[in-house]
Amino acid sequence: MPITFDVGDRQTHAPMVEVTVAGTATKLILDTGSTDHILTIELAAQVGLEAEPGEPGTDSTGASVPSWSLGEVEVEIAGQAFALRDVVAITAPAPFPGWGVGGFISPQHLQPGAWAVLDLTADRFFIVDGEEADVAGWLNERTPDLQLLRLERAPGDATILVRAAIEPFDEVVTMLDSGGKRTQFTQAAVAGVSDGPQASSGRGVGGTESFGAEVRGQTLIVGEARLPLEALIVSPEMDGRDGLVGMDVLRGTVLTVSGDPHRPVIWQVARQRKWPPG
Repeated sequence: MPITFDVGDRQTHAPMVEVTVAGTATKLILDTGSTDHILTIELAAQVGLEAEPGEPGTDSTGASVPSWSLGEVEVEIAGQAFALRDVVAITAPAPFPGWGVGGFISPQHLQPGAWAVLDLTADRFFIVDGEEADVAGWLNERTPDLQLLRLERAPGDATILVRAAIEPFDEVVTMLDSGGKRTQFTQAAVAGVSDGPQASSGRGVGGTESFGAEVRGQTLIVGEARLPLEALIVSPEMDGRDGLVGMDVLRGTVLTVSGDPHRPVIWQVARQRKWPPG
């Protein structure tokens, strides 16, 4: 399934797939940072879905967001039918209608028991079945130039949580967030590293913008990989975790995830150079 970043005459940071909902074409963001599948209430009304008022939710900035329950929704992606379970509706963020975006897919929950592969090197999305070893072997054959990391899931919610660190600090619970724009860690995770200009780390679906100090020259440690960061956002705090890896790092990698918290995350990144050579 092709992944697109196009929203009219520009591109966004978020990976999207073309989807049909009740005969209506739209785009849905592939968001590993979402615990649920989410459609906009405007799209739900347009295609005639029944919506029951739900409890207010919280977006990535901590802002309260009204929600509705849509139950199970049938969608079609690249000619393949999927049943989205326990779908939530929210008011469309301001840019979505103009971009033709109708919500979010939580890829790890798209097909129970399967693996969701976000190939952000070739801009392709796959759903694959199989045991971990078979899937890892297939991934290595597809992208042999990348280093394969096997990351245990960290306890928490139904997003993709692992343990990672900013060198030389200790590991903290970190979300691998394909819906996130920029990589950020809390002040508690990188004590003393906050000497930089204020910069935006993105907006939540409720429209609230979050900010932190932009710090250069940092290195992200995940598993056996050391990944240099162009810039790190140091935030006062985040909800339920101390780190977030956004699309500034995920683009150009292959992220394979599952809804089963007992399965690892398989992440393929650029191979690390050894020093001294040989």
